[in-house]
Amino acid sequence: MPYVQRNENGKIVKVSTRGLVGGEVLPYSHPEITAFLRQRGQDPQLVEQAMAELRRTDNDMARAVEDVIMILLKKNVVKMTDLPKPVQDRISYRVKQRVLIQDIYDQATARVAE
Repeated sequence: MPYVQRNENGKIVKVSTRGLVGGEVLPYSHPEITAFLRQRGQDPQLVEQAMAELRRTDNDMARAVEDVIMILLKKNVVKMTDLPKPVQDRISYRVKQRVLIQDIYDQATARVAE
């Protein structure tokens, strides 16, 4: 969500994706933000499209982060105990689910070979 700064009259004078001193957080599609962008020659729809693209790629990004964590763990760059307990639990659960999937594939493949 973007941060906005207002002038003494309450009118938005700056919008940023980074925190602003004395800023307030508003939704990307807030009418005041879209009006601010339009008044300055920007298309708020482009922001909405970019946000939709980020949401669309969230699962892929989550998998990429998981893969990076697993590589760091395998190379002993990070130890599982270095991670916060909730993260350890999530990773362990996901590893168990991936092992379950692989076991199902392995069993199905073994039956075809028989």
